[in-house]
Amino acid sequence: MRIETLTTAHKPQMRALVEAVHEEQGLLPQFYWPKELLGAEMATAEAVGILAGEALAGFVLYRIVPEAWEISLVVSHPRYRRQGYMESLITHLIAAKGQERELWLEVHIENVAAQKLYEKLGFKEVGRRTKYYKDGATAILYSCP
Repeated sequence: MRIETLTTAHKPQMRALVEAVHEEQGLLPQFYWPKELLGAEMATAEAVGILAGEALAGFVLYRIVPEAWEISLVVSHPRYRRQGYMESLITHLIAAKGQERELWLEVHIENVAAQKLYEKLGFKEVGRRTKYYKDGATAILYSCP
């Protein structure tokens, strides 16, 4: 397992990983990213991934804003879930951001597994956005100092 900054060369793998999640979850609203929005996000956001051998096990897209790193997308390949990959990747981001910035993200209220992981890693709930997702569900806002 290794963590690395992802580049344009990794985009086909990143898209394939998103498609694998869509296939497994049936385009659930809490994860669904239309291709045009995903393409725009991948073109403008920073990306870091975790690899199992040559396979992309997961990745995170984020933006650096003045007071924080804001995570826009967290993707874990169904084959590599519950094996510690995403925990390692997010722990890496927490260390990389430094003490002067926070790490922000939002999660679908029904994504309890992700909430537990974020809270285990020190994230605290700082707010909620009602009717945020396409299915009308609430987004829970988290911050990690």
